[in-house]
Amino acid sequence: MRRKLLLVAIVAGFAAACSPGSDPERPPGVPASARWTGNIEGGTWIDCEPVPSTMDRFVCRAWFRTGAMISEGQYVHRQRRWNQQALRSEYTEPVGTVLPDFATFDGRWIMLADEHVLLPEGVISYPDGAGHGKRQAYSLGIETGGAEAY
Repeated sequence: MRRKLLLVAIVAGFAAACSPGSDPERPPGVPASARWTGNIEGGTWIDCEPVPSTMDRFVCRAWFRTGAMISEGQYVHRQRRWNQQALRSEYTEPVGTVLPDFATFDGRWIMLADEHVLLPEGVISYPDGAGHGKRQAYSLGIETGGAEAY
């Protein structure tokens, strides 16, 4: 009986430590304003600041769990709507100026809550990871032209 209680306590402690609601320790160099988007399997730290005098543009940076920067550049806030007739997603300017919570980052797009998304716009830098030193130009989330190294 004692052994079962000990096992239950260990499993409960492990589950609490690994719960999806708990953020990992913030690595050095990741600002306090960055928010964790992920779960026990992985995720990213993301920080976005509005571009002055615009309503839908943000300068965003994303970091790996380790603190190495994944990407940095400007993103445009859009709301995704499904066009049933064309069988595709379409992106429109969102109503309001409040940025919904971060959901995930796929290495290019920053997914937000409530069918909102931040699409890369302009040149995005990828200083670490597989695209080390890469700079890619985008127009509303679509690559325009080739990538260049810096």
